[in-house]
This record gives sequence, C-alpha cells and structure tokens, in this order.
Amino acid sequence: MVFCVMVGAALGSFACCQAWRIRYKAEGKKELGKRSVCLSCGKKLKWYENIPIVSWAAQRGKCRRCGKKIGGAEIISEVLGAVFGGLVGMKYLSALSFSSADLWLATGEILLVVVIFTTMGIIAIYDGKWGEMPTKLLWATVGLSAVFMGVKIFEGEFKIIEVVEAVAILAGIYYILYKISKEKWVGGGDWILCLSIALILGKPILALVELSLSNVLGLMIMVPARRGRKGREIPFGPFLVVAFIVIFSTSSFLSFLE
Repeated sequence: MVFCVMVGAALGSFACCQAWRIRYKAEGKKELGKRSVCLSCGKKLKWYENIPIVSWAAQRGKCRRCGKKIGGAEIISEVLGAVFGGLVGMKYLSALSFSSADLWLATGEILLVVVIFTTMGIIAIYDGKWGEMPTKLLWATVGLSAVFMGVKIFEGEFKIIEVVEAVAILAGIYYILYKISKEKWVGGGDWILCLSIALILGKPILALVELSLSNVLGLMIMVPARRGRKGREIPFGPFLVVAFIVIFSTSSFLSFLE
C-alpha cells in the first residue's frame, strides 16, 4: 500500500510537470519545459528537490535559491496523487486473484487506469491554472476510457445500455448546458471530460453520484471565491476529476446504490 501511495504521488508530480510543458509548447517557449526548474528564478532542480511531497515539506514550500513560494498546484497534485494511489491500491489489491490469467488481466487494467488518471490529472491541472483544457489530450482520454469500457463489457461488469444511460446523464447534461449557455455555464471541454468519466463509471447511478459530488465540491469553492470578485470564472474540470477519483476508487462500496 505504501508503494501505491508513493507511485500515486510521483504520478501527481508528473502530471503537473506535463501540464506546464504543454503550456510552454502552446506559448512557443521551446527553451523551457525540458527540465524541472524554479518558475521564479529558473534554477534547475536537483533530484533531491524533486521528491514528491517530501521535498516541498523539507523546503517549506519555497525555492532554495530565491526563496519564492512554490505554486500550490504542485503540492496539491502530489497529495491528490498519493490519495489516488492509496485508494486504487485498496480497490484492486483487496480483490486481486493470483491465478495467472486473472493476474495478467488485472495488471493490464491497473496500468490502463494509471494512464487514464494521469491524463485526467494533466487536464485538471491545466484547466485549474489556465481555464482551458488541451483538446487533443481530452479526446485521447476518451479513447482510453472507451478501451476500459470495452474490457469491462467483456468481463461482464458493464452492460451497454447502462453505459449509454451513464453517458446521457453525465456528458449529455453538460453538453446541453454547454450549447444553451454558449460556454457561459459549462466549457466545451467539460462535456468531453464527462464523456470519459461516464465511460469508465459505466453505470447510471454512479454517473448521478459524480454529477452531484462534483457540483457540491464546486459550490464549496466557488461561493467563497466569488465573494467580492464578481464575474470571476472558476474552472470546473478539477472538481469533476476529484469527484471521479473518489467515486471510482470507492465504487465497490457504493454497490448498494445499484
């Protein structure tokens, strides 16, 4: 379990780095993003300054050279990654069969889940910092999610009709809001992200829980943030992803809802 937490934290750190690299590329800053550096002074970081969570805590959230604060996105992504790693470890290790066929299938599924959650992490961080989502990465995530759905249908855990219902509830609602509001209520990337989430959850009741939890989380942040800052837009992608991590990791405990 400790190993799962460590891997999760490393993936969270990796996702944050990739979000910055995609941003640098979009801005044409080719000289940046090749190695981890302090975003304030440009100092290249040593290996011991890149240990997820530990380095941030040891340096008290500041750069050793210039003393400027390290961005909150970095530590938040690492902590959430660690939580994700622990939850997914609990989900799979507790139900893992050690017969050769089941072990290979479970290993493949775990690797697929890791890749999907890493891409979603990049999307969430990018949206949280810059208020938009990389379109190519969004559709790549949809493709990976479709593969996951196919595996679950093959295993008999998902039914096609339930997947369609989940997509209609989650992606469908957000797509309608996106069209009606002309991106004022919901961004164009949100419904695509919801499509990925619905394909992985695969059940209408879980899609409803995702819809409810993500909105509750969003309101908890948006209401205080909007006080005295009229018109400020709060990206919704991070709330969708955080709610998804919780629901996916605990879906076996939510089976009583079905």
